[in-house]
Amino acid sequence: MFFVVNKEKLKSYLVSVSTVAILLVVSVVLQKNVTNGTMQTGASVVKMPINKVETKEKEIAISINCIENMDNINNILDTLSKTKAKATFFVTGEIVDKYPEEIKKIKNNGNEIGSLSNTYTSLKKMTKEEVLNQIQECNKKIENLIKEEPTLFRTPYGEYNNTIIETIQNENMEVIGWNIDSLDSNGLTDEEIWEQIEENLSEGSIILMHNEYIGNSLEKIVNNIQEKGYQVNTVSDIMYKNNYQVDSYRYTKIR
Repeated sequence: MFFVVNKEKLKSYLVSVSTVAILLVVSVVLQKNVTNGTMQTGASVVKMPINKVETKEKEIAISINCIENMDNINNILDTLSKTKAKATFFVTGEIVDKYPEEIKKIKNNGNEIGSLSNTYTSLKKMTKEEVLNQIQECNKKIENLIKEEPTLFRTPYGEYNNTIIETIQNENMEVIGWNIDSLDSNGLTDEEIWEQIEENLSEGSIILMHNEYIGNSLEKIVNNIQEKGYQVNTVSDIMYKNNYQVDSYRYTKIR
């Protein structure tokens, strides 16, 4: 039996298969590279925040940005105490100035305070010296208030570049992002917020929330997370204290 091969069709088919294979490889690489650490793009290396911790431990971190006010902070702290959960609160220097007693209460209740810069302004529009001033001013205010210097920094609007991340790291701080945005500021219902979180929840997840919006939904969310067997901790609680590395896409323990 003889087969007639159309060379042009065969060539076209092989090109199509090769293109699909290449796209699949690129997709996998990019998916891995958005978690944290650095991302290789051509000849350059783009530094990334820690968005998730690579761990087999059944634990996640809740991070709460405090930008506008602290009106419902007592409700949030009561919920965390009631559910035996903890969270990392990222605060601006302006919030520290306006709500010192609330900041101290957050810390005294066993939670963590991180820096969100002195003012909630895009750092990408600033010089390196201005970025450094934003970092140091907020750190100074936090340290003077709670007698402990923050070790975690979150950039306003989640915006960053290599200069910003390097400047923060030079202050012996880790840059913290998130792999789950609760979208609590979008006017979602409790069920919709939970669906957003549940879809991406896994060991080492860091969830983004905002104190101005999450208060009434927090208890249900924490209960749902705990029912799935996860401990709800601060960001520092789930990070490795020593023998760790940040490679191209993971924050991992060195075995």
